[in-house]
Amino acid sequence: MKIIHTADIHIDSKMNRYGGDKTERRIREIKNAFFRMIDYGVKHNVKVILIAGDLFDNKEVKLATLREVLTKITSAPTIDFIYLAGNHDDPAVFNHEKLAELPSNLKIVTKENNTFLYDDVCIKAYDNYADEDYTKTLNFDPNKYNILMLHGTEAEIPLNNLKGKNIDYLALGDIHIPDIAAKRLDARGIYAYSGVLEPRGFDEVGERGFFVLEIQKNKLIRREFIKNNSRTYHIIDVDISALNNTLEIELAIKKATNKIPSDDIVRLKLTGKYNYELIKDINALREYLESKFYYAELIDDSKVNLNTIDFANEVSLRGEFFRLIEASNYSPEVKEELLKLGLNALKGRKIDL
Repeated sequence: MKIIHTADIHIDSKMNRYGGDKTERRIREIKNAFFRMIDYGVKHNVKVILIAGDLFDNKEVKLATLREVLTKITSAPTIDFIYLAGNHDDPAVFNHEKLAELPSNLKIVTKENNTFLYDDVCIKAYDNYADEDYTKTLNFDPNKYNILMLHGTEAEIPLNNLKGKNIDYLALGDIHIPDIAAKRLDARGIYAYSGVLEPRGFDEVGERGFFVLEIQKNKLIRREFIKNNSRTYHIIDVDISALNNTLEIELAIKKATNKIPSDDIVRLKLTGKYNYELIKDINALREYLESKFYYAELIDDSKVNLNTIDFANEVSLRGEFFRLIEASNYSPEVKEELLKLGLNALKGRKIDL
């Protein structure tokens, strides 16, 4: 028997970062990630898809979105969808008066409907992980393969109370980073977060997807991570300490990003301490980066190397400004920022306050 463990799909996320058509496309891509996972399940004879919370991004969901999701679930009648509402979801989201009868293969977890049996596999799910009372009566048959599904962080879920309960796999949602290597619950069981299907921000860098569990004769014989995201987020640092001009910085950026697909999303940070005489054309660098990727951000965290400023004794306005700052009682960090802003202003460069 094959089971998919997923969570945190967040369909209809706002995705306002990108603007215009790109925003609309990213919204569709979040939904399509869910549909693509279902297609995988049909193709590979998956019996159950566990949705461990946050199928949607908000409690209020557009009717058109609900209809699309239900149409896709209906199109996969050989798969049971066990849906546990998360903190972003409304458990009654599918109770819309304009929706037709729900597909029989959609199993919505409630207090009364929380146990699902499939031959030698038992699946239980609870929509209130904070209520520890359920752990007192939690009863799994030790002769079956037992899965418990919850939505919450490790700090919130009473993991200690779940030990010794004959749990083989604890399928979790809420944390957006996948546990490629499952964690040990007790001598018998393991637990893991599936992470998101499609990343939505720079706090979700790297590959994202879902897990396939294959169970035979009460044993987990395979647990595999399936990459599912259409775009990947990357955060790249480029040290410009030894560089002398904008073209050298551009070449360094090109080298640092040459293996990243053009469809991906990049945040690039300039770091290091640069020579005071270096002129950085940030707008040109940003335009270059934006031309390479679906979406890109450039952040300048580099600082001027004060040791390259050699006009302490210079008779000039900048020399007087330098001596004034150096003689002040400001901290070294504030002095550095003031020098950066003031000297750039004296050069006629644009400064951002």
